[in-house]
Amino acid sequence: MNEAVSETAQLPTEKPASRVAARQIVVWILAVLAIAVGAYFGVSHWNFAMSHEETDDAQIEGHISPVLPRVPGYVARVLVDDNQRVAAGQLLIEIDPKELDLRVAEAEAALQNALAAKATAEASLESSRASAATAAANVETALVRQRKAASDLARDTNLFRTAAITDSQLTDTQAAADTAAAQLEAQRSEATTAKAQVAVAAARVAAAKTEAAEKASELDFARLQRSYCAVKAPIDGLVSRKNVEPGQFIQSGQTLLSISSESEVWVVANFKETQLTHMKPGQDVEFEADSFPGVVFRGKVESISGATGARFALLPPDNSTGNFVKVTQRVPVKIVLAQAPDPEHVLRPGMSVDATVRVRD
Repeated sequence: MNEAVSETAQLPTEKPASRVAARQIVVWILAVLAIAVGAYFGVSHWNFAMSHEETDDAQIEGHISPVLPRVPGYVARVLVDDNQRVAAGQLLIEIDPKELDLRVAEAEAALQNALAAKATAEASLESSRASAATAAANVETALVRQRKAASDLARDTNLFRTAAITDSQLTDTQAAADTAAAQLEAQRSEATTAKAQVAVAAARVAAAKTEAAEKASELDFARLQRSYCAVKAPIDGLVSRKNVEPGQFIQSGQTLLSISSESEVWVVANFKETQLTHMKPGQDVEFEADSFPGVVFRGKVESISGATGARFALLPPDNSTGNFVKVTQRVPVKIVLAQAPDPEHVLRPGMSVDATVRVRD
């Protein structure tokens, strides 16, 4: 009976010992698993860090086109509102065209006057050419008469020497020859004058044509200015920052509203200069926008800026002043999307993103 009691007393002392041993084994197994998992994730993280460069200093960029009037005037109608989607060439604003319509009418009248003056000058040129042709014909006729009179004078001079004609007849022949010569000179002078008048008329035609071309150009310009009363969208996108209302007087070049593009967007990521060692155009990029957590967008490095962002500041740092503190600079990197725009996850200029570039395979 004492032996049974002693065996029973030993059982409780052996049971806790086995439990401790089992627990130690479990702890060791868990520790080994934890070390293995930690090593796996550590190695994975190290491999990822060695082959990728990350930054959260990145944002979406895109085309934001200002809508500017080319002519001053009063706004007649505003056909769009903030955040409205518009297409390129769509009418946005109408400017009251009454004053420009008057300028077009004035230019049209001036052009008609110039065309009439040109027609008159061309008619005068034709008349001058006809007069010059008549004068040239008269010279030929006078030349024939002068030659005949000179021939008659030579003949009568010979006849007078043989006493075949009287002195009075020779005198008449001489007078006829002198008259024919004088008429020839007069006709030649008229022909020269007529030719000069042709040149003057031709110059007037040239001047009238130049005047007509100038007035036509002024009319085209007036019509072009009139067309600017219709202010249209330069690109597809969303209307933003509308600052115009009907009845408002606007100046040419005044920003009335802006249109931000939804289709042509890209990412500008500002990487530290130490991250650019292996970065180059063409490398794959993944990025997430803060607006769409968990949605991964893909792109490619298109280009790397030629200077750090500080170089483009209004007051760039001057390290030669003596106040030098070495600061790691950032360089803008342009990333273009390698996928079609997602209508359910629209990227808008100004959105913040986290970008990751794969710099090694």
